[in-house]
Amino acid sequence: MLIPLSYPLTRSSPLYPGTPPPVVKPHRPRSSGAPPRSSIITVHSHSGTHIDLPLHFCDNKAVKASLSHEDLIFSPARCIELPMDPASAITPQHLSPHLSAIRTTEALFIRTGSFLARSSDPKRYASSHPWVDPSLPSWLRTEVPGLRLFGIDTISIASPPHREEGRACHRGFLCGPHPILILEDVNLTDDRILVASWKLVLFPLLSEEIDGLPVVAIAELG
Repeated sequence: MLIPLSYPLTRSSPLYPGTPPPVVKPHRPRSSGAPPRSSIITVHSHSGTHIDLPLHFCDNKAVKASLSHEDLIFSPARCIELPMDPASAITPQHLSPHLSAIRTTEALFIRTGSFLARSSDPKRYASSHPWVDPSLPSWLRTEVPGLRLFGIDTISIASPPHREEGRACHRGFLCGPHPILILEDVNLTDDRILVASWKLVLFPLLSEEIDGLPVVAIAELG
């Protein structure tokens, strides 16, 4: 069974404050006759359901900057339901009770409930949501040593009122010899992904050296 974890990307999709929306312009080549319709699409690399890669925050030019085929499958993956107040931070203390379930995961998702506001109040979804405390990446590296990706149902692991903490948290996940990639604005609405482990498959928009990019994310339930 396949469950989509990506939201459709539109020109009205909620975005982290300051992110320019997608732009679609008609492309008309200079030629005789009536050309077929085509468009030029401009999309910010951190739009919609997207992955953060090390170049987003890491200066080390030796970091892996693009996704290869072997990077696109994560198994097992788990989603933990962790209802959070919009102004609160996710800390190791919140995940400690779930450690036995997540210790061997390659991809960990947190369902905070923020997704409930995505369609009803997109402005609040983009600007007021739970965020991830900078202490969490190092704790996860120790307690979940095989972790390769961290995902969440908020527009970012960083919240606008806590930008410095957000920058530190991004660096904690992405920088160093074994980066933990970040998947943000993830569609975690389907309750079936909470029941047991599953396989995550990513289909990136591009395969280039880049700081991040929109992806199609699919949960494959066994």
